[in-house]
Amino acid sequence: MLRFDGRVALVTGAGRGLGRAYAKYLASRGAQVVVNDLGGSAVGVGADSAPAQDVVKEIEAEGGHAVANFDNVAEAPEAIVRTAIDEFGRLDIVVNNAGINRSENFGKNSLEIIKQHMSVHFFGAAGVTAAAWDHLVASGVGRVINACSPTLVGFENQTPYVSAKGAIFAFTRTLAMEALKVGIRVNAIAPTAATRMSDEMDAPEEFKQFMRDNYPQSLVAPVVAYLAHEDCAITGETILAQGGEVQRLSLSETTGMLDKDLTPEAVAENIETILDPGTSTPIGLVGAEGTKDALSMP
Repeated sequence: MLRFDGRVALVTGAGRGLGRAYAKYLASRGAQVVVNDLGGSAVGVGADSAPAQDVVKEIEAEGGHAVANFDNVAEAPEAIVRTAIDEFGRLDIVVNNAGINRSENFGKNSLEIIKQHMSVHFFGAAGVTAAAWDHLVASGVGRVINACSPTLVGFENQTPYVSAKGAIFAFTRTLAMEALKVGIRVNAIAPTAATRMSDEMDAPEEFKQFMRDNYPQSLVAPVVAYLAHEDCAITGETILAQGGEVQRLSLSETTGMLDKDLTPEAVAENIETILDPGTSTPIGLVGAEGTKDALSMP
């Protein structure tokens, strides 16, 4: 049984939804947990200490150990990490789950919305990870799990959200290379689950109920727990977790074409070959020691 006795986990955005599920699952397996949540709305407005406090109470009622933190990941990452050190004396696991989602058509006012999403999703994750880095190194079994998304393939009216998740995908793969040298594993989770965001989206009630019936949060948390455990040897991966399905989300390249006298006309003539998905192969990580597939790390 993969347990976390003696380990300390920090989960951002843990007052509701998937973050709450991650925090409670890790605590149920013995981890001491920092439950971070600003308590704002799904679109990033307001603040409320109750959600994080409620999750701490739930964990403690089940015999676990947890402490609440209400800082904004985009503004006070050091304070969030300091809560873990002050309360538990160490930090072994960071789950960068905090996020917002404001669905809107792209237009002249989109830049500010994109900046807001990047501030929370990307800079929030990068900031908390940076603040936690030395403690994760000291742990000897440091683990970072970032929140990516299946919408990475593209999703209408979601340019700010998906763009921020694209940054998380690249951040995860690149940081994993450096992290290997200091004993840290960095991966991402791309979940599909019924959450506050899916409940509040502009969609038919039948779809929302379908999400609740088929994509429970309880079928994502075990994957995060695996990625957080010291027995997890993979790094740089993004793992899809959708209603019990667990899959790899990866970059790939096709066989394509080769022409040393390349012209636009040659590209046009061979575009179907260039895009042929039947010739796709995954792209492995490239590190100081050469190309390595993340699933075959030493």
